[in-house]
Amino acid sequence: MSTLTATDNAATVAKLYEAFGRGDVQTIIDNVDDSCEWIGGGGAYLRQGGTYQGKDAANFFKRLSESTEFTAFNPTAIYNVGDNEVASFGNMSGTSRVTGKSSSSDWAMHFKFNDEGKCIYFQDFHNTAAAYVANQP
Repeated sequence: MSTLTATDNAATVAKLYEAFGRGDVQTIIDNVDDSCEWIGGGGAYLRQGGTYQGKDAANFFKRLSESTEFTAFNPTAIYNVGDNEVASFGNMSGTSRVTGKSSSSDWAMHFKFNDEGKCIYFQDFHNTAAAYVANQP
């Protein structure tokens, strides 16, 4: 079974990670459908945690930038799953802008795309406890 689909959404996700690395949030938001459910891990315990709808996902990135200075963000694997889903894995580390404490974590991310190649679902999974502790005085 090939990991490539008619629309190579894994390649799109790779481009979104490149945009994130450049700080180019607009490119990411341009690839988010208005109906997208964007879920940031950590819920009410992390500044960027919670559920965002459509282009409001820009607030996820705004809050993330306000709370964390990334020292590393490394995607290690990106896979198409069927025709419209992508699973990706990697690791990251950063420093809390609130406390100056550092944390690191492996992560997994789940994306779903519509037939036009726009993201309609996103959820990230990481060590939210480590990020929470790093933000505590």
